[in-house]
Amino acid sequence: MLTIDYRKTGELIPYINNSRTHSEQQVQQVAASIKEFGFTNPVLIDEAGGIIAGHGRFQAAQKLGLTEAPTIKLAELSEAQKKAYIIADNQLPLNAGWDLDLLKIEIEG
Repeated sequence: MLTIDYRKTGELIPYINNSRTHSEQQVQQVAASIKEFGFTNPVLIDEAGGIIAGHGRFQAAQKLGLTEAPTIKLAELSEAQKKAYIIADNQLPLNAGWDLDLLKIEIEG
């Protein structure tokens, strides 16, 4: 069972080989989203507090001066699985598309 635990941001460890980049503008956008809607998407970590997914959210939390962030521990992943998940978590959303007609309706609404 997955449990959300609030961890001190100073205890979270970014993955040194994270190949996903976050521009200052994008981090600011994530920070604005957190400020508006709350921290609705936890940072995924390993048993040592290493970030598996959520580096942008972590950076946004730091920008906002948050001392804690919601986390979910994925303790059962092997090192190979962690590395594969880091890539998959970043790549899979890029494979999605948009229904531009529905998007237009949503924006106009």
